Amino acid sequence: MRTGSRIWRGFLCGICLLGATGLFAQTNDTTSNRPFVRYWTKPLFIPKLGAGFQDRAFAEIGIQWHSIYKHPLTLVSKGPYCTVDLFIKDNNALIGPKVGYEFTAGLVGVAADVTYFMDHSGEGGVHNAWVATPKIGLSILGFANLFYGYSIPLGEELNNVSRNRFSLVFNLNTYYFDLKDAPRKRSK
Repeated sequence: MRTGSRIWRGFLCGICLLGATGLFAQTNDTTSNRPFVRYWTKPLFIPKLGAGFQDRAFAEIGIQWHSIYKHPLTLVSKGPYCTVDLFIKDNNALIGPKVGYEFTAGLVGVAADVTYFMDHSGEGGVHNAWVATPKIGLSILGFANLFYGYSIPLGEELNNVSRNRFSLVFNLNTYYFDLKDAPRKRSK
C-alpha cells in the first residue's frame, strides 16, 4: 500500500501545481503594442491668430475647425476656417472677412480663401471687392504657418491693395501639447 499512497500523493501534488500556475499567470494585455500608431484627433474649434504684410501690415483673427493626424513620421493638420483681416493705415480701415481651408503636412502647407474686402477710405464712400487667395508656404507641423499668397480679384479690384501677401499664422490647438492623450476620432 505504500506504493499506492506515493502515487496518490504525486497525483495530488501535480494537480495542485497545475492549478497554481493559473493563479500566477499574466492577464491579457488590453493596450496596443504597435510601435507606430496613426490616428486623427477629434476636430476642435480653435483660435487662429496671425499677422502679415500686403501693401501694409495687417492682423488676422478668427476660428478654425481643426484636426491633427498623428503619423510616425510627421503630423498633418487640416480644417476650414473663418477669419477677419484688419488693415489700418493712417485713417483708412480696410476690413476683410474671409472663409477658407488649410492643409499642412510636416513642413509644407497650402491654403485657399475667399475674402470680401470693405474699404472705408472716406473717398467716395465704401468700396467693396471679392478676392480669392491661394497660399503656399512653410509650416511647423500645422501649429505655425508662414505663407505667401497671391490675391486674385473676383470682380472689381481695390486699387490700394497689393496682390502679393505674406502672413504668419498660428493655429492654437491645445492637442499639440499632449497628442498622446488627445481625444481620437472614431475609426469606421
